[in-house]
Amino acid sequence: MRILIMSDSHGRSDLIYQVAALENPDMFIHLGDLEDMRDTVERRIGAPELPCIFIKGNCDFSSQGDLWNMSVFNLKGHKFYCTHGHLMYVNYNLEKLVYTAEENGCDIVLYGHTHVPFNEFLDGSFGRPKIHVLNPGSIALPRGGSKPSYMIMNLKDDGAYDVELKTL
Repeated sequence: MRILIMSDSHGRSDLIYQVAALENPDMFIHLGDLEDMRDTVERRIGAPELPCIFIKGNCDFSSQGDLWNMSVFNLKGHKFYCTHGHLMYVNYNLEKLVYTAEENGCDIVLYGHTHVPFNEFLDGSFGRPKIHVLNPGSIALPRGGSKPSYMIMNLKDDGAYDVELKTL
């Protein structure tokens, strides 16, 4: 299963369409600050055939009333926690994000908001297993010297996976 993970497109749906056509994913996850009509984006990239998850970001306030601040789901032996990150104060540290993921029994965390890519295994609290924390950066407005970016997760049926950061 090929999962396209994106965040912080800030109205640049053309970039979403470009990357989706290039990558041909089996699933699409947008981690917030879409700033566009979700249903239009969803239709254009191939839904309902392509499962899509859209998370509400701090800039998604006008036409995004149907978006949630987070999503938790199981997929091929992993439990994912997806959020934009602004409510977890990810600009300061990732403690609240990791702790909240642990509370939900998740082993993979996806977040955005900082516009800077991140891909690390972080220690869980109180001796719990490491959690894979991923941020695809921003497809439209990168920060910190990074380039416009997104991630591809290749997830096998047995739960093995790899993650690749890609740039435009």
